[in-house]
Amino acid sequence: MTYSSQCQLLDLDPDQGTTVHLTTGAVNWAVEVCQEQVDTDNQWFCFLQAMALKGLQQWLDQGAQALPLDYSHKAPLNPGVNCQVKGFRLCLLVQGSLSDGLISIPRYTLRDPLNFAHLYILAEVQEEADQVTILAGLRRDRLVSLKESGDLALSRKGHYHVPLEDWDLSPEDLLLYLHCLNPETLEAGHSEKQVPARRLYLQPALNARDWLKDKLDSVAEQFHWTLLPPLALSHQLMSVQSPAEELETLLKDLEQQGVTIPETARGAYQELHHQGLPGRLYALTWKVFDSHYSPEWSLFLCLGPSPGESLAPGTELIVQDETSVLVRQGLNEDSGEVYLYTQVIGNFDEQFTVSIISGEGTPLTLPPFTFHT
Repeated sequence: MTYSSQCQLLDLDPDQGTTVHLTTGAVNWAVEVCQEQVDTDNQWFCFLQAMALKGLQQWLDQGAQALPLDYSHKAPLNPGVNCQVKGFRLCLLVQGSLSDGLISIPRYTLRDPLNFAHLYILAEVQEEADQVTILAGLRRDRLVSLKESGDLALSRKGHYHVPLEDWDLSPEDLLLYLHCLNPETLEAGHSEKQVPARRLYLQPALNARDWLKDKLDSVAEQFHWTLLPPLALSHQLMSVQSPAEELETLLKDLEQQGVTIPETARGAYQELHHQGLPGRLYALTWKVFDSHYSPEWSLFLCLGPSPGESLAPGTELIVQDETSVLVRQGLNEDSGEVYLYTQVIGNFDEQFTVSIISGEGTPLTLPPFTFHT
């Protein structure tokens, strides 16, 4: 069935308004979710985002043919891609003061190869009246065109500022798209370098558990991983550090911040220039035992510069499991940070895929990390 024939059969409600009045339960949920936000400075933003999300959900529900909205019901809302409808990843943005007529869009929602947005939706929240209005939408391919034409300004914090007049989809258009289009329609036909998520797990996987046996598997060797010595073997630090010494220095710094890596951990590193990117990636793994849960494994990652160099601002480290992005760390120019690091934990049958986006926007997705016996 074609797009046009599908839409001819679709019975949209012509009187569906664009403003909804939130239920008491929806407002209470928004209050509850924002209180989960650890950073109190972001609680108000999180509250408005939560109200906008509930408003979007009610708006989608009230049509002649309701559309299911998927999102996390517990976690504080992500400022990037924060919900989905029928495979469309949506970036829901709350209208600000609009004093300058510009809408701020995080850059990673456009170029993240694992979790880019298909559609951007702009909503107005009137919190005192418990009302949300769906204002307009913007297609991903439209945003890509604007970027490639040089018409978008990029802030130092990694946000594009999109003029309101470029938000050219009406709420009615958004409903038609969500009902009739395939998300892949908005992925094709542009030059953004992507790695479609469905292809990630077709790659051969790397077995990190072999590191605990002091060996690398063929996939690790193919991708230029080098095994590191056990952490218990401390090195005398020299003026020119080896990768093992650099990692030890980093781990000591992290320990002072409360991040402790067990001495049983084993790891490897790779120089990313073998994959066409600057930098060096460390990975450590170990078994996690807790009497209350099934045995798990941990993967610690640290992305840093090559010797004598520095990572460019905007560099990102992304980790995802089979269904969603778990971690996204970005190097902020103003932070003064040199490394990006993160840790994930999963059952023995879980695997993690790591992607890196350089400061110039070049993406790299590595073979998935597994922990097989």
